[in-house]
Amino acid sequence: MADITFSGLASGMDTDGIVTKLMKIERQPLDRLEKVKTNEANRLKAYGQLNTLLQKLKDAAGTMNLTSGARTTKAESGNNGVFTASSNGGAVGSYNISVSQLAQVQKSVSGGVASTTASLFGNGTLTVGGQTLTIDDSNNSLQGIAQAINGVSDKSGVTATIINDGSGGGAAYRLVLTGKDASANFTVGSNLHDGSGAVIPFSVTNTQNAQQAKLNVDGIDVVSNSNMVTGVISGVTLNLTGVSQNTGTDAAPQYQKTSLNVTADTGALKEKVTKFVAAYNEVMDWINSAYDDEDDKTSSASSTSSTKDGDDDKKEENFSKLLRGDTTVNSIKRGLQSIFGSAVGDGSLKIMSQIGISTNREGGLTVDSAKLDSALNENFAGVAELLAGNGSTDGVMKKFNSYLLKTTSVSSGMYAEKQTRYKDKVKLLDKQIEQKTTAIEKREAQLYARFSAMEQIIGNMNSTSSYIMQLSASLMK
Repeated sequence: MADITFSGLASGMDTDGIVTKLMKIERQPLDRLEKVKTNEANRLKAYGQLNTLLQKLKDAAGTMNLTSGARTTKAESGNNGVFTASSNGGAVGSYNISVSQLAQVQKSVSGGVASTTASLFGNGTLTVGGQTLTIDDSNNSLQGIAQAINGVSDKSGVTATIINDGSGGGAAYRLVLTGKDASANFTVGSNLHDGSGAVIPFSVTNTQNAQQAKLNVDGIDVVSNSNMVTGVISGVTLNLTGVSQNTGTDAAPQYQKTSLNVTADTGALKEKVTKFVAAYNEVMDWINSAYDDEDDKTSSASSTSSTKDGDDDKKEENFSKLLRGDTTVNSIKRGLQSIFGSAVGDGSLKIMSQIGISTNREGGLTVDSAKLDSALNENFAGVAELLAGNGSTDGVMKKFNSYLLKTTSVSSGMYAEKQTRYKDKVKLLDKQIEQKTTAIEKREAQLYARFSAMEQIIGNMNSTSSYIMQLSASLMK
């Protein structure tokens, strides 16, 4: 509980007010330290805002820093009943494909039993896919055997499930064994017996044999363990859906060819370029906003940015003005502009302005849509090489991606470095604030003690004066 003070009882002065005003002066250095601490926190927020925009730019550049990303193509099948296709940077071209056999895994089904948990299979061993399993009282039910098989599936290549065929009675539950892929052929053997030594049969019936997919691509026979075929045509995935029509005989089959066309997806690449330009301009607009309203003397920026949270608009304060003239920010701006303006590679296209992307007066980028469309339609391969490079030289987006990966690194990037510096600075400020607070509290206590002593002295003097006046009046009488 705080001490109770009675201000100016003897002197008539407002000693509390005097102390309050004196302490306000004493607290000015402390207020300055607190202001510096707040300013440092806001500067870190500013670096965080810039880092977020740089990460967005990195993501945009990253969609085009590899050839597979910059060479956006689309694949179209002439008959989706035979196969569908997708492209991830596949080279432009046309192919003729026939499918003579689809891939399928081996499936084997056991005889039916009445219960999944009853101990029906005695003791002994069960061999599945070359793996021998011990069967005893702990796992001699249908469920126990399924669990045992699945426990070694990584070695045997066989998994087990239980199905209920719905027939009811005493044989509704069956074990279904499935191979891992079209190359996994397996056998099942058993050596099970009951307590009297009588053999307990455990047999399976193959309902589906394993077989590889077979197709022919431009006269070349291809086999695959899966109906999703990759690697045959670089950058293209084929999803086999059916067998091609046999126009020959069973003895001499002739499978009808289906066309596969891989064409340039200029619209997809244009969208990627446009998103990059937008992200680049966001960075430059943020940096330039620090110099808006040059006469603004306040410590915080006047502009705000909007973000959506449900149906409500949330405003986030723009702290860019706190970094006006900052050397780190200026270095990043120069770095981005340098990469954009540098010539790359040895192809027909070396700078971004050749495809309609150029800088404006504010340092941002503008898009000449007609020129970009023309470049994409007439020299798609050249545009892809300008953006992603050709393997021996880096493209523009490869350079941006490498620079931004370093700049936004969570361990050694710009923001990580500023966080470390901020923590060190705040630690020092907190120590200074603590020391100054202790000194101020001690000073305040001293002032109250002195004023209290003064009031006591004045009170004593007033008492003495009153006594003398009374004594003098008595003597006069």
